[in-house]
Amino acid sequence: MAQDKNPPFAIRNEPGKIFLEGRISAPVWPDLMKAYVRSVGRGPVALDFSAMESLEVSGLNALVKLSVAAKGQGRKLVASGLTPFFQEVFASSGIDAVIPVEKPSPVREGQAPPPGWPWARPTASLAVSSLPEGALNLNVEGRRPVGPVQGFGLLWEKTYRVALPGKGPRPEEVIRAFKEHFPQFQPAKNRFYPSPAGIAPGEVVLINANTPAGLISTGVWVLYADDLSFTFMTPEGHPEAGWVSFNAFEDQGVVTAQIQGFARASDPLFEMGFVLMGSKEQEGIWMYVLASLCRHFGVTAPVVMNKSCVGTSYQFDRMGNVLKNAQILTMLHTVRKIAGI
Repeated sequence: MAQDKNPPFAIRNEPGKIFLEGRISAPVWPDLMKAYVRSVGRGPVALDFSAMESLEVSGLNALVKLSVAAKGQGRKLVASGLTPFFQEVFASSGIDAVIPVEKPSPVREGQAPPPGWPWARPTASLAVSSLPEGALNLNVEGRRPVGPVQGFGLLWEKTYRVALPGKGPRPEEVIRAFKEHFPQFQPAKNRFYPSPAGIAPGEVVLINANTPAGLISTGVWVLYADDLSFTFMTPEGHPEAGWVSFNAFEDQGVVTAQIQGFARASDPLFEMGFVLMGSKEQEGIWMYVLASLCRHFGVTAPVVMNKSCVGTSYQFDRMGNVLKNAQILTMLHTVRKIAGI
């Protein structure tokens, strides 16, 4: 996106402390990293969010990348000044595991989130409200959502974009089309089953997909959703640990649709699969989805992709994730069904 002449955020620091103000989204990353470098020493770095107005998923990406940098230097991060509902966002996304909240204060009983609050409330386990016809519900019910912090493999940020030419749809219309036609935008090998409530915060979308390794039954959890974007977060056992965001925005008078993945392979087997073929398969799927979006609006435009490895170390303490590997468990389910067990 084009850089704002007057960015809606400010990042400043003093020794051992970084202050984040305004709207925290993707553009904060360079200034956030500069502030971290200036916070000399090897002690903990406190991130003060008391003047933060809003937090987007792309802002979470920046915070996770900062945690990767801090971990590589043996430094710790801690969050302060978060309102109770933003503390819940840290819990829902799982980043409180690497940026713990200092002196947390829970939401008071009966207290409602601000109007239009787009974030899902924290949950210890996922629940499928109803089973759509034809859907296989495995490896979702009872699983907890996990983010990039909880995965095993290298951490990748992949961005897919398509600029819709001419007097195309408004950003809100793009997101509405994504939400209403998401299953139809998928290639034939992917079947997505949204809940009756649709793509809304806290809802579950089941996935049955045919992969090079066979059928896999899994799903995603809607971490965030508003009129301009929504984000799916993965459950335990999914091929990836992390999230993928869908958003639309206007850049120099042109409406652009974007898909951005921020995730790492869940376990060593999935990491091997991504290296061998899974990564290209995944990239092809999201490029297909954006091409489907273009066809929906009757336009032709090239889809471009950029990717970068933002976490170059394996998290060996997460090797045990393989015990919930959705591919293996789906295969075992299929074998049992054939054998009549």
